[in-house]
Amino acid sequence: MFAAACLTLVGCAADPAPPVLAFPRADYERVFDAAVETARVYRFRPVITDRELGVIETDARTAGSMLEPWRTDNDGIQDMMAHTVNFERRRVRFEFVPEAFSTPTPEADARAQGAAIPGSVRAEERFDLLTTKGTIELRAWVYVDRGFKPNQQIGRWSSSETRVSTDPTMAQDREDESTRIPTEWTPIGRDVPYEQRLMVSIRELLATPAPVAKADSAATAPTPGADTPH
Repeated sequence: MFAAACLTLVGCAADPAPPVLAFPRADYERVFDAAVETARVYRFRPVITDRELGVIETDARTAGSMLEPWRTDNDGIQDMMAHTVNFERRRVRFEFVPEAFSTPTPEADARAQGAAIPGSVRAEERFDLLTTKGTIELRAWVYVDRGFKPNQQIGRWSSSETRVSTDPTMAQDREDESTRIPTEWTPIGRDVPYEQRLMVSIRELLATPAPVAKADSAATAPTPGADTPH
């Protein structure tokens, strides 16, 4: 049975830190599965699910605009207008870490290495959530990317006058189709209300009682006897 009393959900609108869900190690598998299921419910396809490192990353999903009134993934009319004027998308990342885990303070002269890539040596040396003990914390990160068109020349009077110039220094082989799409995605920030919504959905999913498995009919069937038809 899930220890609901041990769950805590904290977060503040003025605090840029993501909300935190703390739970005992015994519930790690269930919370991990709940995070994966929540991502799928919100139409995000998980592309990385690493239980040892505690990482879930999803594919990007285009944000809803005013031209899609059936979409409910925006935080009010202002958010919807922003996604209408700009071509934007969201990416979700769930992180599980031990409660006592903390990143070392970077040195002034140290070389910046960025986040550890799942499966790398640095990632493997961090921790293993399958063998760790104690309380584990879950955080949800929702990143917003905006699509840009390099060298775009916007028309003054109508969109039909808009052109995209060609940069001769960026010439490529005709057989190379990897960079033919003119749109480039650039991270512009986080969607904090969406992060809070995901965490609330995970907590609601965990609070739902698990369905009771039906007993095996073969195991509960009476033993054939003299008076039993067969």
